[in-house]
Amino acid sequence: MDKKILTYTWITFLFVAIFIATPVLSYAGDAINSIKLSELNALLERNKGKVVIVDLWATWCPPCRKEIPGFINLYNKYKGNGVEIIGIAFDENGMEAVPPFIKKNGINYPVYLGGNDIAEAHNLRAYPTTLVYNKDGKMVNKHVGYMTEKEFDDEISMLLKK
Repeated sequence: MDKKILTYTWITFLFVAIFIATPVLSYAGDAINSIKLSELNALLERNKGKVVIVDLWATWCPPCRKEIPGFINLYNKYKGNGVEIIGIAFDENGMEAVPPFIKKNGINYPVYLGGNDIAEAHNLRAYPTTLVYNKDGKMVNKHVGYMTEKEFDDEISMLLKK
């Protein structure tokens, strides 16, 4: 009897452990991770020496959706050349909405789900909001609202020269 209880306990424990350790998957089959402010700051620190663009956006936001193809192009252009682009989505149902959106739109740069700590730290009031960091890791610009690919390209080019 004790052996049977022990076996069931282990099976239950393993099931729970696997369930907790497995990343949440969308129906599209792609996992997405959440990011906290401390993790974003660590990511920015690891990317010192690069120009970093952090796009704060949502799938339901028309100007955000309009900007994304430009970020895809810029990532293709500058990947491996001193630029990192990071997307942080703020969808309420992000675990379900964001992975299929990424897949459908061919987003090729890292995307995370953001929370209130990031929104509050950056005084997020509208989407899209784009944070631009220079190679020293200092935020040098905050764009609220839509900007064209060319505007971002010009800003990136200028920051790479410094």
